[in-house]
Amino acid sequence: MHITLRPAVSDDASGINAIYNPFIRDSAATFETTEYSEAARRRWLADRRGDPRYPVIIGVDAQGRILGFASASAFDPRAAYETSVKVSVFAAPAGQGRGLGGTLYKALFEALAGADIHRAYALIVTPNPASVALHEGVGFAHVATLSEVGRKFGRFHDVMWFEKRL
Repeated sequence: MHITLRPAVSDDASGINAIYNPFIRDSAATFETTEYSEAARRRWLADRRGDPRYPVIIGVDAQGRILGFASASAFDPRAAYETSVKVSVFAAPAGQGRGLGGTLYKALFEALAGADIHRAYALIVTPNPASVALHEGVGFAHVATLSEVGRKFGRFHDVMWFEKRL
């Protein structure tokens, strides 16, 4: 499978939503509970434009379909945390199990190399052995598990925190 990696632009909003909204709607992989509209996703992308700490990288197949994306966002809005980011990667079903997550993360970390970022953090709702393997495979280490920290679909979920030195 040939994938082209590039920074996301505003016109990628619907393609990103096509991947992410099903995770919101159908899984506990994200604790968001409201799907993104195209306008909201365009704002999300615009808020990151020009800030090297918050890139969004997409993987596009030969037909131009977005198969996955990786992004970085603020770890915490307080200024002392500005050198830490939360990162995530999501893939469409057609992109899962093919190494796309690791490829996207590699591109994201390359994009972050020029920014003043010291640590990246990833949060994984348990159980998710595939995500744990992906994150460990790109150099993250498990540093904590928060017990029943979030509630979605009427039940509480644990979240594992992973850390990577950049």
